[in-house]
Amino acid sequence: MAKIVIIGAGIVGLSTARAARQKGHEVTILEQGPVPNPQSASFDNHRLIRYPYAAAAGYTRMVTEAFAAWERVWRDIGAVHFESTGAIAISLEPGDYADKTRATFREIGLPHEEHDRAGIETLCPHLTLPQGAWGVSASPGGPLFANRIVTDLVKWLTAHGVTIEANTRVTRVDEASGTAWVEDGSSRTGDLLLIAAGAWLPHLMPEKFSDLYVYRQALLYVDPPKQYEESWRKAPAIVVIGQQGGYTLPDLQGAGLKFGYSPHRRRILPGDGGFASDFASESKFIFDSFRPWLNDADAYRPQRMQVGYYILDPSRRFRFEKTGRALVVTNCDGQMFKFGPLVGERIIGMFEGHETMDSLAHWAAGY
Repeated sequence: MAKIVIIGAGIVGLSTARAARQKGHEVTILEQGPVPNPQSASFDNHRLIRYPYAAAAGYTRMVTEAFAAWERVWRDIGAVHFESTGAIAISLEPGDYADKTRATFREIGLPHEEHDRAGIETLCPHLTLPQGAWGVSASPGGPLFANRIVTDLVKWLTAHGVTIEANTRVTRVDEASGTAWVEDGSSRTGDLLLIAAGAWLPHLMPEKFSDLYVYRQALLYVDPPKQYEESWRKAPAIVVIGQQGGYTLPDLQGAGLKFGYSPHRRRILPGDGGFASDFASESKFIFDSFRPWLNDADAYRPQRMQVGYYILDPSRRFRFEKTGRALVVTNCDGQMFKFGPLVGERIIGMFEGHETMDSLAHWAAGY
């Protein structure tokens, strides 16, 4: 039995702890806030798992593996926190995200459906699209109910003997020895030290990671017009419309209808940006990106913002880096949640010698 020390109780930390405990290892998780932490990037009502991934064939293939890993999670926690609505990418011009997605689906032989403009508007009666619009969709896909997943993973880990030290801020690490020191001066040493600190990594290890791209992102929850409440629930989740950078998740199981808009993000550290929002201006900025395609747009009512932070490298590829006994997982973007359980299993597989670190890093980067 080895000792695994994990910094960060987000989806990567919790999933790796689960995989390690299933293999009989002793596991300690160190988290600077409460567990679950409502301010972590992994804690929101829902996150999107979907096949459309533009030209990223490696990540598209990885989604199938991710669904299998989630099935193993549902078996362990005794609940399924996912609903398959399907997921659609909508094209407005040649060469955009949906066009690249269709090419990738065809290249790798992934089953999918293609929809003309009328077909999309039948699936999504709340939308009116321009002439020439078309879409590509694939199933399964849809919302992972993130806060419920994280909460149940914490319960499972606690019941299976994992030590979770909440409100325990790590002040420094030694990668060679796999040691983490916390605020009271004490230390925790593991045969593997997993550093999954998310947007707080540059603060923890500034000598190596001060140049990472940390972003603040706010997501908007809205109430749609009454006549479209049910159509939003029944329609596929929207991955993108053209190159607009927006996506939607449906109001299923009381999670709320959520709009995300990537251009809204801004580069700032969590300690500088905080978790408050300028609701009026930010909600308008996000909502207006969807307005051109929404029927009865003025009847939508913004309800609240969910603010989070993540690291987004221009390469859009996850980065796994091992030094000594320490493994750093970073560049997680907003895309890591769907892969969390799969990533945890692969990390422990690497630790136990089932694959090399180079192989793991290459896979995680989507090659």
